[in-house]
Amino acid sequence: MPANSLDYPVDYTFEQVPDPLSLDNPVYPLIDKKVPSPGKSFYDLYFGTVLTRMTRRLGLRHEYSRFDPFNANHSLLLMTYQNTGRWWIYRTTPLPCDRPANLVMTLSSQTTELRWDRNLSNIIWGLRDFKIIKIDVETRKETVVKDFAKDKTLAPIIRAETDLFRITTKKEGEASLNNRFWALCLQGQNEDGRLRYIFTWDRQKNKILGVFKLSREEAELIDWVGMSPLGKRVLILGRPASGRILSGLNMADKKFRKFYKLTNRHGHSDVGLDDKGREVIVMVNTCTGYVDLIPLDFTSKPVKTLGDYEGNGIRPLIQLTSSTRSIHISCNYPGYCVVSTFCPPDVQEDNWLDRMIAMVKLDREKPSAYYLAKLYNSRGPGEYVAETKASISNDGTRIVWTDNWSLNVGEEQTFIMQLTMPSAWSDKLDSSQLQ
Repeated sequence: MPANSLDYPVDYTFEQVPDPLSLDNPVYPLIDKKVPSPGKSFYDLYFGTVLTRMTRRLGLRHEYSRFDPFNANHSLLLMTYQNTGRWWIYRTTPLPCDRPANLVMTLSSQTTELRWDRNLSNIIWGLRDFKIIKIDVETRKETVVKDFAKDKTLAPIIRAETDLFRITTKKEGEASLNNRFWALCLQGQNEDGRLRYIFTWDRQKNKILGVFKLSREEAELIDWVGMSPLGKRVLILGRPASGRILSGLNMADKKFRKFYKLTNRHGHSDVGLDDKGREVIVMVNTCTGYVDLIPLDFTSKPVKTLGDYEGNGIRPLIQLTSSTRSIHISCNYPGYCVVSTFCPPDVQEDNWLDRMIAMVKLDREKPSAYYLAKLYNSRGPGEYVAETKASISNDGTRIVWTDNWSLNVGEEQTFIMQLTMPSAWSDKLDSSQLQ
């Protein structure tokens, strides 16, 4: 928690959304507030959560809602700058965290898809060429975990197809939570850099489990590839297309013997664990206008209309309106997801989720949602970088997002905001007074 952070009252509780599947919930219009100074903590004017401006440099941001930018003990923060592809690692104290004295190291664009180790606070994982690497950010020592150019299964493919140049998940995929199982793609430079193969690797056994060769038509659909949290399934997200195996959201076994389509169309999403520890994906359903909880098993069936929900295992969590279809989802903390919205500067809130960060308990029997904070961030036309993209940390203690405070909209001049959660908040959410 920041040194100048504020305290929560002993009896603090989150405000529950009466019915997330209804549009008739309390709406909280944004209250004018002066842009916070770098390092300044303050209370949200409606919900009393503790917010802090973490950075002062405009344009410096965390990567995405799906990834925790903090290391295991929250002493370090991973950031990038607009679309440069470079990475900065800063100490989180003293604030603002991006002061020059806090800089630990920088990484070039040659190292991609950086993910913190969940247990070792000084270790970060990344991809480079055909390698999975680990970096000790304190000593700057690099360790090659695996070089697939030397693997007995993949090396012959890499030698034969000379334009292959790297492994990737297309940025949004992840390994299993314990970093044992990996789903990766081999990418070529020819044909506009299309993907050529998807493969799975068991780090514990150092064994390639399956290789799937992609046709050009299938490869062009793929948005990202990754493992499910417990390493049970390969997940492949593709653009909608009729008659294609990999259109929509698909699951496959690790040997690619079976493919199963979970959705035909999709919006923003994240994979995680529900309140019972079962693998799920939380996704905007563009067919129905709901945010869905989708079990990652072979009993889930695509939901195409509102009438399809009955008996297929998929649970609607939140109803959206046209103003809140543009949201991001973060499922890093087991049992919960955080949703964040963004609006153009001239849009007035007319739904409870507009300009809001909210949290949903991933209970398939009785999901519940909670207001967390109002957002001052606005997005200009086509300005993806400025979208809110709130991310909850892996231990659930804090949430970060980018915010421009509706100033210089369209110029990508955002800073990082943090919501510090109250102590033992999960116990408070589960208490009888909030049921």
